[in-house]
Amino acid sequence: MTDPKNPAISVVVPVYNQQDYVGACIASILAQTMTDAELLLVDDGSTDDSLAVIRRVAADDSRCTIIEQPNRGVAAARNAGLDAARGAWVCFIDPDDVVDDDYLATLFAQTSEHPQADVIMSTCVAFDDAGERRQHFFPEDFTVRGDEAKRQLYHQLMDGAYRQQPGFVTAIGVPWGKLYRRALLDEDGLRFDPRLPRMQDNLFNMEVFHAARELVYIDYAGYRYRVGGLGARTLANTAKGLYHPAIDARSRLMRDYRLDADDELRRAWHIEQVNLYYQELKAVAMLQPRRWSRIRKACLRRAHELRGRLDMIDPAVLPRSIRLKYLMLTNRLMNAAAATLLWKSHER
Repeated sequence: MTDPKNPAISVVVPVYNQQDYVGACIASILAQTMTDAELLLVDDGSTDDSLAVIRRVAADDSRCTIIEQPNRGVAAARNAGLDAARGAWVCFIDPDDVVDDDYLATLFAQTSEHPQADVIMSTCVAFDDAGERRQHFFPEDFTVRGDEAKRQLYHQLMDGAYRQQPGFVTAIGVPWGKLYRRALLDEDGLRFDPRLPRMQDNLFNMEVFHAARELVYIDYAGYRYRVGGLGARTLANTAKGLYHPAIDARSRLMRDYRLDADDELRRAWHIEQVNLYYQELKAVAMLQPRRWSRIRKACLRRAHELRGRLDMIDPAVLPRSIRLKYLMLTNRLMNAAAATLLWKSHER
């Protein structure tokens, strides 16, 4: 049974406008074989019926606490759950996902096997209307301590394909699929940064990985991750440069942790930047009317606006495919070629 004052695990679910899915999410958590857990449901100012669904599904279970707040974003919602958490361990579950009934028990068992661990990590089954795809963030279980051993974690934060199989859907930078030792988060003041419009979870994990004494990965997929499409809103936000604050934050952490002195990680970091800036160029092009001249002007203008950022990238460390993207961002002729390719893609 759960000790309401000292549960083993605090499960935090940030909710914003997920009326169609949050009921199933909560039900899967309340059906866990491990009952020594509290459930913190943080409604972040939903404007649909999410709060009503939460109240109905959680009404008769004393393990549930509902936290209501004005809409401040997912980072603030997760932080509200963290601040209210009483468990020795904390895990995050997104409101449109579900977990297998042995999910908490499987992760928690690792805390006994690895008493020095600060983070227990696992993978997922990704699903959508097309079916399910079992993911493997890494090909085998492992335990890491020290900066050198953590390199593979940092690398995958910046390059989701690193050590993954072809066709991967997501990567280790997500906040779910993990148990975090709450004492580590509290003592080191580790929280999600609500000032970042994008990648708060990835950068949170970068800080956690650096602070952790020991991290354990198990290739267990008891988390079921709902894959969403990239809609018009995502395209518009990318075109606005909303990844720039995250890029700047990553740059600071790379310097602070001295990771930029590692050739492998420095290369991954420069590749990540080029990929993000190129995605921005693509988004700008796709939002234009389907005329080559408009797309050409938009691509040229965005490349000019990114010039200062692109000057910080060392093209010598880039592989050929990424160097081509870099040239499309920095060379006027190659930028015109990119505009033509994006125009043709737009036409299809």
